[in-house]
Amino acid sequence: MKTLMEPERVIQFRVPWIDDEGSSRVNRGFRVQFSSALGPYMGGLRFHPETTHGIAKFLGFETIFRNALAGPYGGAHGGSDFNPMDKSESEIMRFCQSYMTELANYIGPHTDVPTSGVGVGPQEIGYMFGQYKRLRQLHPGGTEGILSGGAYHYPQATGYGVAHFANRILESRGESMKGKRCLISGSGTVALNVAHKLLDLGAIPIGMSDNFSYVIEDQGFTKKSLAELMRIKEKRNARLGAYIMSSTTANYHPIEEGRLWETPCDYAFPCAIQNDVDADDVRLLVKNGCKGIFEGANFPCTDEAVSLIKQHGLAFGPNKALNGGSFALITKNLGASTQLSDEEVDTIVKEYMYELYDRVAASAQEFNAAGDLHMGANITAFMSVASAMFRQGVV
Repeated sequence: MKTLMEPERVIQFRVPWIDDEGSSRVNRGFRVQFSSALGPYMGGLRFHPETTHGIAKFLGFETIFRNALAGPYGGAHGGSDFNPMDKSESEIMRFCQSYMTELANYIGPHTDVPTSGVGVGPQEIGYMFGQYKRLRQLHPGGTEGILSGGAYHYPQATGYGVAHFANRILESRGESMKGKRCLISGSGTVALNVAHKLLDLGAIPIGMSDNFSYVIEDQGFTKKSLAELMRIKEKRNARLGAYIMSSTTANYHPIEEGRLWETPCDYAFPCAIQNDVDADDVRLLVKNGCKGIFEGANFPCTDEAVSLIKQHGLAFGPNKALNGGSFALITKNLGASTQLSDEEVDTIVKEYMYELYDRVAASAQEFNAAGDLHMGANITAFMSVASAMFRQGVV
């Protein structure tokens, strides 16, 4: 365990770049390559002013186990304290190119595969891929993340996986998504695709949020209103509040006036950022009739919140398992050269997530924790990593 808790490599570097005024700027860049026991490192990048070495290390450690559950990859995470929210497109491009100039020394399709994260979307991925290709003078031909050719081939996969795993949990409890009112924090790619798939499953997504506000549609979002929200959010730095200009039924709430979790619901899907749900939020959700919480972001529930969720007997889907949707396609090497319809993607993801549920539930049962998917996911992931490390010796 001591060996596992020490990263294999911690990389910190400066990222110099020129702003639109011609002034020199500098940020810190990070990459924590935690474990390659199961395969090449894989993990997200985060561009956010609060990103630190400590946050990258925390997320890198947790990513070991998420990747161990979902596919043959090791765990890593990284990013920078660069804030893309107040930068021009040209500034973001120059920063991404400078960041990749240094990071390229440590990554590759058989070494480390960085993927998206907070502040790092398709355009940032594209800028970094272009610089990587320029520096290496080759096309790496990966199937995911920066090394995939700079594009998300199936961006809906993760969100669909969250919804399908949550639905499988309810099926195991003799319940159904049909007619259930759902809150979804966030309004990015994962959150929007969770909402889309929940509609397909008969649920009623009623609320979404961003850093500045949350919006409630009391009768539920529709396919048409979600499409409009997706169109709005495609624009860089677009705020959720712009949605109310196209809806006569939406209720807008600035973040200063309250929390999304104050709204009564049947199920909650935190899909925004870590520590999005604390113990007080769980108490409020339970008081308002919530019967389950399903994690769509990286570790959105605090440890105290998870303990309280279990105490109240709520249905709970841990992020380690629910975030595995994209791996359904990665493990089949379905990338840029493969064209799948949305229905085909959905079928592959559903089958994969249901099989993953069975593995996690079986581990919980084996270790006398039947029904505790949080423990089952942790056990399944840890056993995979520990077995690989034992076989490889002290390295």
